[in-house]
Amino acid sequence: MRPSVCLLTAYDSVQQPLAALTVPRMQAFAEAHGYEKRVIHGDDWKRPRGWLKIEVIRAALEDNFDFVLWMDVDAIVLRNDVDVRTAAVNDAHLHMAWHGPDTSEILAADFVPHYNSGVMLIRVHDWSREFFRQLWEADEFPHPWFEQATILQLLGYDECVGLGPDRPDEPNRSGIARLDTAWNSIPGLATVPDPIVHHYAGISNPSTRLRMVEADAMTAPLRERLDAPLRQAFARQFSLWREDAAMRDWVTAERDSALAELQSVAAERHGFLAERDDARVQLAAVRNSTSWKLTAPLRWTRELFHRG
Repeated sequence: MRPSVCLLTAYDSVQQPLAALTVPRMQAFAEAHGYEKRVIHGDDWKRPRGWLKIEVIRAALEDNFDFVLWMDVDAIVLRNDVDVRTAAVNDAHLHMAWHGPDTSEILAADFVPHYNSGVMLIRVHDWSREFFRQLWEADEFPHPWFEQATILQLLGYDECVGLGPDRPDEPNRSGIARLDTAWNSIPGLATVPDPIVHHYAGISNPSTRLRMVEADAMTAPLRERLDAPLRQAFARQFSLWREDAAMRDWVTAERDSALAELQSVAAERHGFLAERDDARVQLAAVRNSTSWKLTAPLRWTRELFHRG
């Protein structure tokens, strides 16, 4: 029997526009592999936004799953052809992508290698429950990485969060393993050639992030049917957005082209529906007249009526 997996995400009302784009892709991915889907939306959280994932992960770890797959709401699934169960390492309980030159192509200057918590595969185990309890109860310190900084501190990776030298003998390290960066590829920062998930972390402008996610979401269904070299070419273009104004224009053009096509289809359908409704009115008038005759034009009208 295959291990059970709960694909988990959560968001608040501010993140609703992102969720509208990313959650459907997560749900399709879960359905493709038989995972349970758990999508939690609310505004009544006990801690600031960065910590809501810890709150819902702790709850999921008390349920009857073998694994919890957490995805930030700004992470979008690009491919459904890989089962995350194949990424699980025996005897490891927390799997996270390590973003560094040994696992990723680093595209940003002065990048500090670190584990990223945007996508985590967590084994349901006493170790995990204890680790996330420690995390929830730890003293929070000011850092732009929020809960991720505290995770790194609990794992003994102090240097990357400015707390001093690393502590390689930290006992919590016994439960962690590296998750392939394909599961958490960050366009423009730390990438791999053929990502499974794009995670739009580190973008301070919400509008820019939303536009990038929108372009990814609208083109992903097409790209996932392509062969690997073409997928890689698309992923490479997305990863150049931070430094390339032409890339930003391309993303906008791709989004606008897709929207125009959808609007064209909608307009065509609207025209057909209007034509159909007009035919129905004409048919009703003929039926109500005293000179009901089944002429050729009327037969055409009836055929149009039944098309609807």
